[in-house]
Amino acid sequence: MDSENLIATLDPSEIVFFVGLAVFLVFVLVIYFVISNARDRKRSQAVTRVAQEIGFSFEGDKWSDPEQGPDLETALFQKGSVRYFENIMTGSSDELRASLFDYSFLTGGERETHTNTQTVATFSKSGFGLPEFELTPVNASISNSQHTEIRFDSHPEFSQRYQLHGPDELGTREAFTPALLSYLEGLDPKKRWRLEGTGETLILYRAGQRVDPGELRRFFDEAATLAGVFFSVVGPRKTT
Repeated sequence: MDSENLIATLDPSEIVFFVGLAVFLVFVLVIYFVISNARDRKRSQAVTRVAQEIGFSFEGDKWSDPEQGPDLETALFQKGSVRYFENIMTGSSDELRASLFDYSFLTGGERETHTNTQTVATFSKSGFGLPEFELTPVNASISNSQHTEIRFDSHPEFSQRYQLHGPDELGTREAFTPALLSYLEGLDPKKRWRLEGTGETLILYRAGQRVDPGELRRFFDEAATLAGVFFSVVGPRKTT
């Protein structure tokens, strides 16, 4: 039955009901987008203030100089679809190039989608050639189950707390030195840090957690400390 015939079978009260329902749904959607946009603007304003406090530049939704941006080809940035960046700010931490931003991607199908958003910190050190790896808390979802899970008999607690995967097992073993394994064992498990690496860049985040503006400074400081230790004790992966 086409739409014209369907309408013809309805009495006036039913037509009024369905027209009213359509108007109501449109109104709800408009209100949702207005509130969502206002909330996003408020967050961007708060993040801009945080960027000023830590001496970073607020760049919006893209890097002003893409060539200076981090290498974003790790597992996180291959998940889902309709991927987008927001509230990018860039600067430095000690001798590392750093950036902090919100990253979102969609999962699901046509009938139901889910937006997954997390705040991400990246740190890059010139001349490094990190192997591609993904480090997650144990029992957390991983992006590519075909990659080898790498375990260390010398550090059983590390393997009890983390899953480490990567296509280059030998290179990853060289990078994860005993000092690095011991340091990671000592991190607070409640933080549920995820680490990913490739080339010059180390990426840190907590899956599905967008950090409140009031906590961004603390989040960045913790991530910067972790990155500083990582680059100081990682195995000899320099490319120059």
